[in-house]
Amino acid sequence: MTRPAGGPDSCHYCLAWGLHQLRMCRDCIAWRLWQAGTCAGCGRHAPAKHRHCRLCHAQAALQLNRQRFRGSVPQISFTGWQLFLSFPLGKRKARGRPRKPAAEPQLPPTWQLPGQLALFPARPDYRSVNRARHVNPDNPALIQARAAAQELGQARGWSNLLAEEVDEALLILLSGHAPGDLIPYSDIVPLDKRGANVGHTAEVLSTLGLLHDDRTAALDAWIDRFLLDLAPAIATDVLAWATMLRRGGPRSRPRNPETVRHYLKEAEPWLITWSTRYTSLRQVTQDDIRAVTDTLNGLPRKRTMVALRSLFGFCKATHRVFIDPANRITIGNPAVRLPAPLHPGQLQQLITHTAGRPHRQLILALAAVHAARPMAIRAIALDDVDVPNRRITIAGHPRRLDDLTAALIDKYLIYRRDRWPHTANRHLLLTSQTAHDQRPVSTGWLGDQFEGAGATINQIRIDRQLEEALSYGPDPLHLVAVFGISENTAIRYAEAARQFLHNALETGHGDDGRHP
Repeated sequence: MTRPAGGPDSCHYCLAWGLHQLRMCRDCIAWRLWQAGTCAGCGRHAPAKHRHCRLCHAQAALQLNRQRFRGSVPQISFTGWQLFLSFPLGKRKARGRPRKPAAEPQLPPTWQLPGQLALFPARPDYRSVNRARHVNPDNPALIQARAAAQELGQARGWSNLLAEEVDEALLILLSGHAPGDLIPYSDIVPLDKRGANVGHTAEVLSTLGLLHDDRTAALDAWIDRFLLDLAPAIATDVLAWATMLRRGGPRSRPRNPETVRHYLKEAEPWLITWSTRYTSLRQVTQDDIRAVTDTLNGLPRKRTMVALRSLFGFCKATHRVFIDPANRITIGNPAVRLPAPLHPGQLQQLITHTAGRPHRQLILALAAVHAARPMAIRAIALDDVDVPNRRITIAGHPRRLDDLTAALIDKYLIYRRDRWPHTANRHLLLTSQTAHDQRPVSTGWLGDQFEGAGATINQIRIDRQLEEALSYGPDPLHLVAVFGISENTAIRYAEAARQFLHNALETGHGDDGRHP
């Protein structure tokens, strides 16, 4: 039976829904040979067999769980009629010689097909895309995306090479685009082998609402690997706890992903140990928690107990455990360690490590002269630096710009202008990635600049604040005014300087030989 041009509709006689010819289903074509009359069941004027139409025959078969009736319809009460579909009424018997199955049509690549996202999409082979044969520059979505990429590139200061990479990726992805199509992020990743920039291409598609971000969150993948070493029941409870930390609960706010990661890392060794002995967290006792507290001291003990209290508190509130074994076990406040200065050998190693690198020299000056934190260094913008008036603003705190830092800033700005002349990023420090957008440099990049130098940025900052307290005197108010730190932090540095000076008076020289 060929498909009618009008599409599916109801059968004229039995009201079945399907694809019909002449407004009749397949069975009613033969049923119409019966003499038409008034049906005793439904009262309609239709071809009737034993005083009942085909609709009433089908209703009686449904009520009596029969396939069909050879004779008359039994005496049943017709209180309603269940409609049905006409095409799944059985298969016709094959006659004659079986036909050879037709070959399946060869579909073009998925990037050429219109429509919504496929249920089981095939991975496009972008390496075989021929620009002359497959690329269609007249596609409306492609024209719009290329215009958006050009506008974004001008605003971000993209280089000609980067603009060409993004344009090449858009030509491949959107040449066969149809209205309603979305481009999965996983389809953009293979373009990296053709030299395209995946991140900025996805940014252009996201701006136009054409991107489907199907990436798995890094924290989700890390949690999945974390749970592999735990017992199944314990892993289920830990997963529920981590989900609550990430998304929040009725009486708790969502936590930062790094906080969730730190909580799981602190509890990981003990959860693995308990998984070897127990099958559920209900079996963990206070003796097991005390074994944890007896093993650790100081800040590690406090961090681990905070994580375990959060875990068992959640399990108790959600009725996953009967008793909270971490309850009534004091955490305690570890003794606060006083800051210590750097040794002269470390300072000389830092100077040697940063020689000839304008960005490293500037970072060292900001930490060693102005005691700037890594986060504050990342956030410094060009507008925060006023070299002619010798002023610089760090973390919202204006400070006087010394000659050394001013000279290093001038040197770095020349280096910055020569390397990224078209950048529109307003941050002072740039990398090859951030020069083409508006982001600050990453924390990892900033820490890598002093890898192998013998000291971190925080250690350099601590040494500078302690140096100021030793030179001017252990005055917390002076430290607050100079560095913009909190009162408690200033008191801690003043106390460290006071103890250092007391030891120097007793021994006749400083602990590191730098101070009398």
